[in-house]
Amino acid sequence: MSYVDAAVAILKAAPRPLTIQEITEQALRKGFIRLGGKTPRASMSAALYLHVRDVRETHIRRVFRAGPTRAARDSVRWAYET
Repeated sequence: MSYVDAAVAILKAAPRPLTIQEITEQALRKGFIRLGGKTPRASMSAALYLHVRDVRETHIRRVFRAGPTRAARDSVRWAYET
């Protein structure tokens, strides 16, 4: 299963938006992804950011609090919206 597919499965079942850490931990615990490298959290983050950037019709949304120039530190969450 790809990182994006794993994130979709996790986010669909989540009652609230989740952090990358929460998504990655649940995906590993449920066996949706396997450790292929040293930084699965960074891989999940990159996969979601690229997916949202490149796919026009996606249900994955980034929820964040705006900072002075970009998202405020520790405010980014991911959600699945139908």
